[in-house]
Amino acid sequence: MRCRLPTFGVSVALVAGLGAGAAIADGYVPPPDYAVVPFVSWTGLYIGAHVGGAWSEVDWSHINFTGERFDKSESGFIGGGQIGYNYQIGNLLLGVEATVSGADLSTDFRSIAVPTVRFSADIGTIATVTGRFGFASDQWLFYGKAGWAGAQVNFSGHNTAPADSFSFDNWRNGWTLGTGVEYKINRHMSFGLEYSFIDLNSERDSGFTRIGFPVTLRDHDLQVQSVTARLNFQFYRDEYSVPPPVK
Repeated sequence: MRCRLPTFGVSVALVAGLGAGAAIADGYVPPPDYAVVPFVSWTGLYIGAHVGGAWSEVDWSHINFTGERFDKSESGFIGGGQIGYNYQIGNLLLGVEATVSGADLSTDFRSIAVPTVRFSADIGTIATVTGRFGFASDQWLFYGKAGWAGAQVNFSGHNTAPADSFSFDNWRNGWTLGTGVEYKINRHMSFGLEYSFIDLNSERDSGFTRIGFPVTLRDHDLQVQSVTARLNFQFYRDEYSVPPPVK
C-alpha cells in the first residue's frame, strides 16, 4: 500500500524552501538569536564645566621694600569650563583638552619688619592645554594629564605711613600635571573628579612705587593645586559590538 503526501503541504514546503534559497542568494543573512548591544565608546569631542576647591602656595625669596622673605598659602574657589577630544584604541585613550577657570585665591599678609606695610598675591584667570592618556573600561575612564598652564597674577604692596603702594600685574606661564576618573551616566554624559597641580615657575619683577621708591621682587614662586568635580557632554557616533551567541 502506497502512502501519499497531501498535495497542499508539499506545495507549501517547496515554496518556502525556494524563497529561503533566493533570499540567501541575494545576500540576506538571517537575524541572530541574540541582541546587538551598544559598545561604550569615549571617542569624540566633548565640552563641560568644572567646580571645586583650590589652594595656592606663594614664596618670595626677597623684596627690597622691606627686605623680607615670605612663604604663604591660601585656599579658595575655582570653577570654569573645558573642551577636548578623546580617541579610544581598545582600552587605551589618548586626548587633548583646554580649560579656562576663574579662581578666588587671594593671599594677604603683613610685614614683620615694617608693620605699616601689607602685601597681597591674587590669582584670577587660570588656563591649561594638556594631553590626556588613560585606560577605559566600559563606563569608567581613568586618566592622567600633562601640559602647559598659565595664570593672571597680581602682586602688590601698600604702606600706610607714608602712604605708598606698588603693583605688579602680569601673566605667568608654567606647567601642570593631573589625574582623574570619569563615569558615564549615559551615552553622552559623564561625571568625574580631577586633581591638578600647577607650577607657575619662578620670576623676578622690578618697578617703582607710586611715589617713586624702587621695588624689586626676586624669585617669587607660585603653585596652585585643585580638586574639581566635572560634568561633560560628549559628541560621538554610537558604536556597536556583537556579543557571543547564547548557547
